[in-house]
Amino acid sequence: NDWGTKCDLIINPLGVEAGGECDAAPPLTSWTNEFEGGAGVRAGVALGYDWGAVRLEGEYFHRVTGYDDQSDIDIFDDVTLDKREQEIEVAIGGVDDWRSHAGFVNGYYDFGSASASWTPYVGAGFGVERASLDYASVWKRNDDPERISTFVDPLLRAKIAGTTTIGDARLTDVMAGYQLLAGVDHRFREGITLGVKFRWVDFGEFVSEPLPWNQLRSHESSVGRGETILYQMTTDSARFWGLSLSLRYGF
Repeated sequence: NDWGTKCDLIINPLGVEAGGECDAAPPLTSWTNEFEGGAGVRAGVALGYDWGAVRLEGEYFHRVTGYDDQSDIDIFDDVTLDKREQEIEVAIGGVDDWRSHAGFVNGYYDFGSASASWTPYVGAGFGVERASLDYASVWKRNDDPERISTFVDPLLRAKIAGTTTIGDARLTDVMAGYQLLAGVDHRFREGITLGVKFRWVDFGEFVSEPLPWNQLRSHESSVGRGETILYQMTTDSARFWGLSLSLRYGF
């Protein structure tokens, strides 16, 4: 919900060169980043009941995925694109680690006889995940006032030269999702099985809560119009696959 720099009353209280562009709030704008996938660890516990070949369980797991990646921000609106050529010196976004707690209800079907040493199985589950992600967005204008194109006025050019906009926070969301499961168990001894399990999980989009910028054009996250300027981060579907070792005890 940011306004253009000319409409920022903290920087430009007299509305110099603003014309009519500050008469009404502008439409929301958006930018994108692309990041590589990450690897991590997952640990969990489950409790369930079996009816022969059919099993039902409640599962909890915690996972941590490290990304440690950053990329240039892809800009799509014409005004910012023009500034990107010479005025905006830095425009990058970055993500660090993803941490989450999840709960699922899973169903399984075991193949083969109950007395077999090896038991392959398939399963599916539905659940929710509370996830958090370290995210940062950094914008910086050129330090040279001559490279500033937003204003013609030399004093205002000098005023915004070198200013930064920074958002740096751990973002959170709660998402519903499903998982597909497959694996094989080996009966180690009576009541104890060791196994290998593969899972593919899809939680849909991550949508963060709106947050104020740490600083907006090197001042507080406001444009002097009685509201806090907020940003929000969304992702494509939050998916992962994993391979795990399992130990199951029957009683």
